[in-house]
Amino acid sequence: MTSGSTDPSRAPGGLNERPAGGLYLISWLLTGLGIGLFFFGSQAGPPLRGVMLIGGLILLIAGLASAAGYQTLARRSRPATRFRGPSPVILFVLQVVAVNAISLALLPLGLPGPETAVGFLLATIILLAGYAGVVWLFGVRSGALAWRDMGLRFHISPGRVAADIVIAATTMLFVALVAAIFGGILAQLLDTAPPEVVPVATGGFDVVLVAIGAALLVPIGEELFFRGYSITAWMRDVGPRSALLRSTVFFALVHILNIQVDSSPDAAVNGAKQALLVLSVIGPVGLGLGWLFLRRGLIAAIAGHAAFNLFGVLVTILAENLPPPPT
Repeated sequence: MTSGSTDPSRAPGGLNERPAGGLYLISWLLTGLGIGLFFFGSQAGPPLRGVMLIGGLILLIAGLASAAGYQTLARRSRPATRFRGPSPVILFVLQVVAVNAISLALLPLGLPGPETAVGFLLATIILLAGYAGVVWLFGVRSGALAWRDMGLRFHISPGRVAADIVIAATTMLFVALVAAIFGGILAQLLDTAPPEVVPVATGGFDVVLVAIGAALLVPIGEELFFRGYSITAWMRDVGPRSALLRSTVFFALVHILNIQVDSSPDAAVNGAKQALLVLSVIGPVGLGLGWLFLRRGLIAAIAGHAAFNLFGVLVTILAENLPPPPT
């Protein structure tokens, strides 16, 4: 790019020099108002608390959607080989806010919480809908990416699908075994434990529900977004190696959101230990899934993720049902 050229998505000038400057301003205003309303709502008491929290989330959704729309408009003049859609980081935050808004809105219905098998399945359905929704609306619908660009092949031979599943499952079961050993050693050294994101299954029906959520719905949603959308988007701008590294770090960092620390004087230290454990284990997992995506496509990445999660679910169930050691 010559010194006289300008990338509209990174316009350094004032508001009038930006494409869709009004939308840019609106996105900042709505996001700021949403954060403020949500913060003050979290300090308020009922019934004002719920109204303010929902209102803050709605404003945040509008602000983040406006930011994604602005980036889409601003990047239209990019060459066809560059990525023309919104940043994966913006879409991830938008997805998180939207999923939490839906979950909060469903609270008055008295639905079971995610600590139960039924509630966990419901939460994974909402999560999948959130990922698929932002990818479709801001990726496919905007014209930035096609499903095929994201590694999804609709016309593929059964033999290729079977090969993808076998290769992916074998790869990620090996990664799961290494991660379990390394994570166990690191957990002992740090005197901490990984966050519990999957509820304890107490019966056969619960096992099925948890397995569907953790080993099917979560892998589809996360692979569609973190590999299909994110790697493809970054790959067009920085190349496959940098995109793989960036997506691996991104995938590991967002899993810190699962950290669960009790309120105590050592909460910060315990949180840091758990974050280090999560990053150390999830990083290699994200790297393996990204490699599968680049080599075999989205189906292989989903199959690998499903195998990894199913391995974790089975180990958890086995650990919960082992007889206590003799005293």
